Amino acid sequence: MIENNKCIPLFGEAKEAENDEVKRLNTFVVVDFETTGNRPKEGDKIIQIGTVLIRNGKIAERFSTLVNPQTEIPPFIENLTGITNDMVVHAPMIEEVLPPLLKMLDGAVFVAHNVFFDLAFLQNALQEAGYHPFTGPLIDTVELSRLLLPRQEGYRLSDLSVSLDIMHEHPHQADSDAEATAHILLHLLEKLRNLPLVTIQHLQRLSRLFHSDIQMLLSDIEHQKVREGTYEPGTDLEVIHQICLKKRKAIKQESGRSLEQAIDFDGFADGLFGEQGLLKKCMPGFELRPAQVAMMKQVYESFASGRHLMVEAGTGTGKSLAYLIPAVFWAKQQEEVVVVSTHTIQLQEQMYTRDLPILQAIFGDDAPRISILKGRNNYLCLRKFSHSLQEEQDNYDIQLSKSQMLVWLTETETGDVEEISLPSGGQVYWKQVQSDAGSCLNRQCPWFSRCYYHHARRKAQQAEVIVTNHSLLFTDMNSEHRIVPSYKYAVIDEAHHFDDVASRHLGDTISSYQLEGMLHHLHPDRGVGLLEEVEEAVRAWSIADYEESKHLIEAAYQQIREGKETIREMYNLLYQWSHQRAKESEEIGHTVLRYKQEHLTSRWGRAVVSAVRNSVDLLLAIGKRLEAIYANIQSDDAPIGMKGLLTDLNGAVQDCLEYAELLHHMLLTEDEEHVYWIELDTRTTRKTIYLHRVPIDVSSTLRERFFNKKESVILTSATLSVNSSFAYATERFGLADLLAENKVSTIVLSSPFNYKQQMLVCIPSEVPNIKGSSEEQFIRALIDSLARVAVATKGRMLVLFTSYAMLRGVYEHLKERLKEANITVLGHGVDSGSRSKLTKQFRSLEACVLLGTSSFWEGVDIPGDDLSCLAIVRLPFVPPNHPLVEARNQQLEQQNKNAFMQLSVPQALIRFKQGFGRLVRTGTDRGVVLIYDRRVIDARYGRLFLQSLPETNVIVKPTEDLLPEISDWLARTKSAERNSKEEATEPKQWG
Repeated sequence: MIENNKCIPLFGEAKEAENDEVKRLNTFVVVDFETTGNRPKEGDKIIQIGTVLIRNGKIAERFSTLVNPQTEIPPFIENLTGITNDMVVHAPMIEEVLPPLLKMLDGAVFVAHNVFFDLAFLQNALQEAGYHPFTGPLIDTVELSRLLLPRQEGYRLSDLSVSLDIMHEHPHQADSDAEATAHILLHLLEKLRNLPLVTIQHLQRLSRLFHSDIQMLLSDIEHQKVREGTYEPGTDLEVIHQICLKKRKAIKQESGRSLEQAIDFDGFADGLFGEQGLLKKCMPGFELRPAQVAMMKQVYESFASGRHLMVEAGTGTGKSLAYLIPAVFWAKQQEEVVVVSTHTIQLQEQMYTRDLPILQAIFGDDAPRISILKGRNNYLCLRKFSHSLQEEQDNYDIQLSKSQMLVWLTETETGDVEEISLPSGGQVYWKQVQSDAGSCLNRQCPWFSRCYYHHARRKAQQAEVIVTNHSLLFTDMNSEHRIVPSYKYAVIDEAHHFDDVASRHLGDTISSYQLEGMLHHLHPDRGVGLLEEVEEAVRAWSIADYEESKHLIEAAYQQIREGKETIREMYNLLYQWSHQRAKESEEIGHTVLRYKQEHLTSRWGRAVVSAVRNSVDLLLAIGKRLEAIYANIQSDDAPIGMKGLLTDLNGAVQDCLEYAELLHHMLLTEDEEHVYWIELDTRTTRKTIYLHRVPIDVSSTLRERFFNKKESVILTSATLSVNSSFAYATERFGLADLLAENKVSTIVLSSPFNYKQQMLVCIPSEVPNIKGSSEEQFIRALIDSLARVAVATKGRMLVLFTSYAMLRGVYEHLKERLKEANITVLGHGVDSGSRSKLTKQFRSLEACVLLGTSSFWEGVDIPGDDLSCLAIVRLPFVPPNHPLVEARNQQLEQQNKNAFMQLSVPQALIRFKQGFGRLVRTGTDRGVVLIYDRRVIDARYGRLFLQSLPETNVIVKPTEDLLPEISDWLARTKSAERNSKEEATEPKQWG
């Protein structure tokens, strides 16, 4: 509720602080302004003020008022805030409300969420009213939240309010926003005071670059802790080498009993279901799904018979529990390790956090030992991090990242980067402090007992079920199985990605960023690099060794400087040579160019080859020089700090030799089994170049190195079959012969959702066929149809594109068309490149249309009312000129096969089914799917796309005639939702 001039002293007047130092710490004024826009210097004005005064850790006063801006409030702001022109017409002018606001601010800290936005409006108002500007200390609760809540996914006021369980009833109203911000501040101050002294001291030193006066807070708290003698950390913390860490629970050598061989799995599975079943008890509202039971029994049978199994399980089947329960049962009963692999780390994390508690409830005293294992680079190296704390930095993102990590280390038991929300520049810093094999001291490391990576490895050694990801499986394969403990049974979820991940990991990639970054890390143009640190450490340890190595180090400096120039010249030539020839890829801001040795025979190409040879020679020379320095200095007597630097130096030697070998293979040699291409990142001025070398066909490698070495592998996905056949997937995985020999079982389990009642499929017939018209005509008709449907659906629409160029062509025109209807348009790669950020923004807006490219076709989960309409602009054929697709097409044509029907159509069908699946995510979701590609009804192969969908309602009409059908469908949807809510007593759980 909005009230005028509300001023409520809650605790009476607090005693004046004895000195400014204490008052500075104890008096905060939290401010929020609602405004007519974002630019105070260009005439935007304050329309509402909300303030909360905090003294001595408690709310002492509140003040809020509407303000007459003496200008019109834009419709967008009216919709956002609920504040109308009529509401402010009799409100006081800003000059009338400044005096009470300034009285509150006198001697206090000015606090706001995005403080510099509110400060800019305050300073502008003060200037126009003839006051001096505000010069007191500032605290930005966004910045303070980033520091103290490093595990938080989002830092918007609404995100923090939900996360911290703070009441925030009226977002975008100043009194409610200020109240929520005040409670967030109180929470953050409490957390800050509870941090151990050693962490506060590190933070105080690192915070000099922070944008608001957080260093002041830290300094006060440090002095307070010293005065009080509060030096010891909490009982769940420990200080090691002057860094405070959360104490870690010891790994139990034995936990959970093995199951008796005599226990029958079918009987066990049947006991999970029914009115008195375990799943009913541990998942309130759980519903029996026959497909889930069938999959569960089939998975166990495949393990028991030593056969591979391919399962397509439709959305809502509950496939995670359908394979996890038999996997755990088999692992415990047979005392065998079962590996469960997902496509992404996020899915891996989701499975572990969502399904593990259910499995523990099911198995009770026989609770399974389940471990999550990720690639080494996901874990923090404490030795590197500790060392980096001593380095002075003038980079805000790096200093904030270090500070976040110090707080995070008091909370994390895993050291897994997935737990922490680093700023964009922090991703670069992470590469400096991540764990990697080349720089690991192993048992000689002073941090070994607390090493996060080795702890994860030890947990995996004790586990019965290991949850990992496809990438790590292939990394393990390439490292001769030294990462994942030995296993004979595996479940591959999201299996439709398995061969693509294999292609990437069985091939090679090298980027200009990697090479330049390595040389910069060794010897930067400014500041101190690894080689300088080694030189200083040797000089401090042994003058004799330093004198002996000095000439080698000086020569290395010179070679690295030459190497930087040579490699920069090579990449400039490569960029210029490929830029004109490259074509836009599926990814935003990327272009690609396939190349062969024969393409490098022109004069320009020969210049590229010459530059590559020079780069390879210099990298080899640098590697040998560093190796000589390492051999000269290496000693068992060296202090531990120097041993760490020497280990890093030895890692750099391996990097130099590896990069030289990769460049040689990628640009100076060629074999017919691989395809080569250059990818240019055109989004920034850095001109980043990626070189790729990928095997054209991985099927035989998959069979020989993976499937033939396992007793039983379960491959499952919601989209694994094509036209009710697994032939395409078995060819890709190298299982075609085994399928013919009945050594691979297959099963299709339909979704339990009623698509006929939940979904309406519409094909606007007036939109021209892509092949029979110009792209301009198609886009014009598309924009018109999308705009009209978006008004009927009140936004809540996701539009899937296959081309970023077409998305850009639609974006501005659609935005203009929908402006009057107050429907926001968000574009991937236009408003943000982050899928998760755009999805969150889409869900937070009442009326919005989200335009997405390739990454939105799967992995996006927007259940419920937030998404009512899905539009598929074109059938998702991979561009035939993509290097890998082109090479595979050529290979099939050489075998006298129809590449389009055997590769392009099956790939597009699987992608189409994934995109279609974005709309209905639960048993109560309902909505409309629009297909704008007329090929689904005009082309002979196009009908396969409609046939691949579940049985549903399909209407082909002009948009004008579809609008009433859509409106009527959504109206019936609302009615059905109301009825289902009235009938429902508990939410349904889908395992």
